Amino acid sequence: MLGCALVHTGVGVGARTVLAARPVAARVVSRGAGAAMVTLGAVPLASQLITV
Repeated sequence: MLGCALVHTGVGVGARTVLAARPVAARVVSRGAGAAMVTLGAVPLASQLITV
């Protein structure tokens, strides 16, 4: 658990450092992450609606 927390913290800090220097890349990553979250929410919802 501690290992996961350390890795995720490191990734977050590294991503913030890299993306702060490249605003266009930050926008692309944000949109991609948003699309992924919508997809991850919509797929299970659709699955539940189809089986009902």
